[in-house]
Amino acid sequence: MLTMDAPTQNTALLLFLRSESEEALAKPLARGGRRVNKAVFQKLNHHAQRQARKSGLPLLTVKGRQQSGHTFGERLANAFEYAFAQGYGRIIAIGNDCLALDADRLREAAICLEHTDVVLGPAKDGGVYLLGLSRQAYNRRFFLQLPWQTSLLCSALRRYASQWGHTALLLREEEDADDAPSFLRLAGRLSTGSLLRQELEGLLAYSNQEGRLSIPLLSCQYRHSVSKRGPPSLH
Repeated sequence: MLTMDAPTQNTALLLFLRSESEEALAKPLARGGRRVNKAVFQKLNHHAQRQARKSGLPLLTVKGRQQSGHTFGERLANAFEYAFAQGYGRIIAIGNDCLALDADRLREAAICLEHTDVVLGPAKDGGVYLLGLSRQAYNRRFFLQLPWQTSLLCSALRRYASQWGHTALLLREEEDADDAPSFLRLAGRLSTGSLLRQELEGLLAYSNQEGRLSIPLLSCQYRHSVSKRGPPSLH
């Protein structure tokens, strides 16, 4: 049974992000065009940074042009290697699309990673919203061969762990915000006292008044009408 003591400072968080402009172009989550979506991703990035800092863990951020590599797998591998080169023995990589990920879950992942070499936050679409690896569990060649950004990733990571004699510990499964319906659904599940919810509601309500958005972010009518099917999915 795991003890929930404070994690050591040998574990760092790796916040792996595209720039807000890149996100707005690649994955629009709100009606109202690129300007509104860029503002949405600024809020999501700030939320991820707030939760990371609140966790008390050392934080490394690799964002936008700081990333290097031709493919997602190469860029993430290079980011992991950069993080390990800073002297940390365990790295937990996260993005900005799991709205339910908070400081408590990050601390839980860090504690789990002290008892095993691979920790996964499974996403409902088959990807992962969190990936924790020890230095011993990282192998660049096999890492690059993983089916990144597909529904096969989580199961492939579990096989990756077992291939090296490790057991992957799984956190609670969550849904990622990968498109407008899932974003609205997940934003609507945030508590009314949540700073992120308040920021998003204010942003999208303002956009609506300016004529750039036809439906406010957390409209109950819209939330109840969207499909409950999980969207396609650090994937």
